[in-house]
Amino acid sequence: MSFLRNTWYAACWSADLKPGAPLAKTILCDPVVLWRDARGMPVALEDRCCHRHLPLSLGKITGETVQCGYHGLEFDATGACVGVPGQSKVPPGASVRAFPVCEKYSMIWIWPGDSALADENDIPELPWLDDPGWTFTGGHIHMKADYRLLIDNLLDLTHVTYIHKNTIAGDPKEALVPVKTIRVGDAIRVERWMLGFTAPPMYDQARKFDGEVDRWQLIKWQAPSTVTLDIGCAEADTGAPDGDRSQGISMWSNHIITPETETTTHYHWAFARNYKLGDEAVSDVLAKGGLQTFMEDVVVLERQQKSLAAVGGRPVVDINIDNAPKQFRRILDDRISAEQNRAAAE
Repeated sequence: MSFLRNTWYAACWSADLKPGAPLAKTILCDPVVLWRDARGMPVALEDRCCHRHLPLSLGKITGETVQCGYHGLEFDATGACVGVPGQSKVPPGASVRAFPVCEKYSMIWIWPGDSALADENDIPELPWLDDPGWTFTGGHIHMKADYRLLIDNLLDLTHVTYIHKNTIAGDPKEALVPVKTIRVGDAIRVERWMLGFTAPPMYDQARKFDGEVDRWQLIKWQAPSTVTLDIGCAEADTGAPDGDRSQGISMWSNHIITPETETTTHYHWAFARNYKLGDEAVSDVLAKGGLQTFMEDVVVLERQQKSLAAVGGRPVVDINIDNAPKQFRRILDDRISAEQNRAAAE
């Protein structure tokens, strides 16, 4: 299995990278150590000392460097060894790989490919995650399954009725509502409106609805692995399909996904809202409900991963809802092939 490398991936939430503390992560099978320098800027290096290959994440931060916990070699933000205890000169070639990093949208992003191609403008747009007019609650789940299975799941709206009946599923007949799939460049959009339905339990807790609601699910996948959902519901027949959402609640459900290995995944999730910004009770409902909802998916996907490993290359049967997942995989495979062909030609 190959990964798209010349792109940005979420390494961690900004709040999880504490000053003075190295953080170990595996990203696209590569061990990485993340840390903040004396100015608080994020740094990412391969997680090994070039001397005896002990992970640098087992060392400590000394201002502008990370110090190996074995023999005290120090490495700066460029990956260069700048100090060896007990000797005045650093041996030639003493360095480790440094990765481009950027802090944006409350996340630390890393570029695992060709450093010369890294452009911060290519980071997926998630402005509600650091806009003062919005507040978000979120977290990180370590999932023991292929990251593509999670994207398949997020682009499949019909599974909600069956897997999430205790959280975000409303009326069972939602599964019968057709979806619209649109390709926009290298992005996929999936849209569905459900008019005159029962509010899902989690939404009803955030804002009590006395009658039927009009509900929307507007999903966008951005390569390689970011999925955002414009979701919500409003009192029925109050104009939500025409743009007036004032009689309801609207949120962005964010799924910022990073492959750890071929069969494990860093799953960063967040609900962002622009209502009741300071209401901790609402934040608590969304945090608990969100985690419960996404863990319902993770349990299924981890079991699916085991089943796929057992059956090997046996074919699968596709149904109508698989249109979006099939398109996303085709786009991703094409980009990976193009990247590999360019590298081979150089």
